[in-house]
Amino acid sequence: MVNLGIVGSGQMGQGIAQVAVLAGHQVFLYDSFPQIAEKAKQKILEKLAKLQDQLKITSQQYDSASLSLHTQDKLTGLKSCNIVIEAIKEDYALKQQLFKELSTINNKGILATNTSSLSVGKISQAVQNPERFIGLHFMNPVPMMPLVEVISLENTNSDVLKQSMDFCQTINKTVVQCKDQPGFIVNRILLPMINQAICALEEGLATPEDIDTAMNLGANFPMGPLRLADFIGLDTCLAIIQTLKDNGENLTFSPSKLLVKMVNEGKFGKKSKQGFFTYE
Repeated sequence: MVNLGIVGSGQMGQGIAQVAVLAGHQVFLYDSFPQIAEKAKQKILEKLAKLQDQLKITSQQYDSASLSLHTQDKLTGLKSCNIVIEAIKEDYALKQQLFKELSTINNKGILATNTSSLSVGKISQAVQNPERFIGLHFMNPVPMMPLVEVISLENTNSDVLKQSMDFCQTINKTVVQCKDQPGFIVNRILLPMINQAICALEEGLATPEDIDTAMNLGANFPMGPLRLADFIGLDTCLAIIQTLKDNGENLTFSPSKLLVKMVNEGKFGKKSKQGFFTYE
């Protein structure tokens, strides 16, 4: 059993917490706004209750998971965690400030970033004893997606790498290892494709429905690229595409003007109930 700290109680933090408590780990959820962490805990419990109603988990599993989920109103509450995973906004300054503080509070545990595109090495510069730092990129939504990209650095301790991979396997995730390069594996390949789908829509090639249907049936995609963008979050897509453009030697494309326009208008996809499709 691992005492797992999670910093950030948004969609990713909630998803990681959910799979971890179901796997028997103790989870300590921290957010800089304690009331948000409490709301996140209630959302997780509601999802677990729904899984119980659907007979996907037993009442014993629900009871055990609910007792294993804790919130912390101070970062110092993560002092004794074996692993702490950061799942906050994709911003170097915010992440580095967090790890600068966290690495002095928790001076023995594994520290991990869930960044989807930023340099793990650059974030690690703020960490005391950076040999215990690693990238663990979970896919969204975490309970449904079986993959974790593991990004170790040259100075990452071999035991830290092994323990991180072992932890991912305990929560039923398949791990792949990759180098610390922009977008890692999945987003380096996926986001340029999504951007092209948005460009195609912008140019009037076809309707959103037909673009997605074409990729569903013509390329065997389980979800079309535009609906997938809505699920990822259009603001997140834009941030990743911009990171790829700014940092990738072989990735020189620009974000679609339509994507930029929609994000500026507050159309972020499913989480704002309006993106390329409308959500109730």
